[in-house]
Amino acid sequence: MNDQQRRMHRIDRLADVRQSYVTAAEGRVREAEHLVRMREEAAEESDRQIRRVREEIAYLDHSTGEEIQNRERYIFTLHVRARHAREALEKARKVLDSRRHEWRESRRDQMVIEKVQERRLQEWQHSVNVADQQNVDEMTVIRHARDQIHRRSVESDNGPAGFADEGPE
Repeated sequence: MNDQQRRMHRIDRLADVRQSYVTAAEGRVREAEHLVRMREEAAEESDRQIRRVREEIAYLDHSTGEEIQNRERYIFTLHVRARHAREALEKARKVLDSRRHEWRESRRDQMVIEKVQERRLQEWQHSVNVADQQNVDEMTVIRHARDQIHRRSVESDNGPAGFADEGPE
């Protein structure tokens, strides 16, 4: 294996490694997106529960003060849960942003490697074409030299050019 082929092989391996980094980064992005969706749903559910309890309080006809206080404490607890859900959602969004940034960086690195890989392939193809052209040139020179030698040997066998041995007429 010549030096160019070793470099091409090394770049191919590097491209494979970079592809695995990109794939892993894509998986982390999907995981973070899923977590964001779950946190959004949890925050929305907390808001729905608060609205539902408030509606229940509004439509109660005969409630004692203690029942109303218990429901208000429950609403307070729901507000705390909603705040925690929004905080968790904000953290999940930050994680998602960082994961997307990591994915873009790994994708950018992969694209650079692919460009280097393409350039090395073109260099290799060029060197193969140059070697082929040199072989063709060498074969042409050899053929020309062989033809010259053959022509000289034919001329020396026939005498000077244009004067072949002619028999009696």
